[in-house]
Amino acid sequence: MFLRIVGGLLIALALRDVFHTLFHPAGQGSISDSIAALIWRTIRRMQPGWLTLAGPAAFFSILGYWTVSMITGFALIYFPELPHRFAFAAGLDSGNFTGLFAAIELSVSSLITLSSGVYAGKIWLALIMALESIVGFGLVTASVSWILSIYPILEHRKSLAHQASLLHFSEYYGIRRLRDVSDSDVSQILLGLASQLSTTRHELIQFPITYYFHESEEKSSLAATLPYLADIADQNKDRTGGAALAATVLGGAVDDYLEWVAESFLDGEFQSREQILRALAEDHLRQPLRAPERISKAA
Repeated sequence: MFLRIVGGLLIALALRDVFHTLFHPAGQGSISDSIAALIWRTIRRMQPGWLTLAGPAAFFSILGYWTVSMITGFALIYFPELPHRFAFAAGLDSGNFTGLFAAIELSVSSLITLSSGVYAGKIWLALIMALESIVGFGLVTASVSWILSIYPILEHRKSLAHQASLLHFSEYYGIRRLRDVSDSDVSQILLGLASQLSTTRHELIQFPITYYFHESEEKSSLAATLPYLADIADQNKDRTGGAALAATVLGGAVDDYLEWVAESFLDGEFQSREQILRALAEDHLRQPLRAPERISKAA
């Protein structure tokens, strides 16, 4: 009975984690979040040059945790029942199916719906094996759906960061400054950036694992370009008309994004926007981009 309870607990924890990861990511206590954070911090501390591998490593580690938990959990349910409550195909020696490894082999076969020649001799065991097959099929489907959902989110984030870096390039080299652009044009630019940042925030809430996917290019890193977005929002909030409103909206989008990141991914108490901006850039090993006016004042 004890092994059945332990097995059922492993299965329940894994299923709960799958649910929170895919359907309720804001829920607390997700084991997947802890796995991803551990991998990120370990690689960042021991081999920073490999940080681009942190996201994929976290993804496959989480899938591995789900799979191992399911296999082990069901194996612990089968183990006390082997071999006397199972029927065996001709040619199979029931005496070889008495250990934990035999239970694991039976669990793997059930999970991937592969017949091993071992059949349940009781209805309740047959139902459990059928349930494991359904769970295995659902796990494969969920994994594929998850990976297909992650990469569009990464592309959205990179596009926003790249657009911000190009705008910074224009300002930094004096090609065109926002202060020299009409209020109506500034309003459109800032509202567009605010809309993209708001979308990025909600996508991060839905798929927290995307935080741990590190961009290889600094110009595509939101951790590096977000300080610049905060600067231009602050510098244009005193303009007239829609430009001031757009700057306020962008500033609010920046603060909302930082609040979620600080609460979910960064350790420590933060008192200001600047603290979180620096912590975020440092966590991603990036140098923050700042607006030319801010650089001039600092100099």
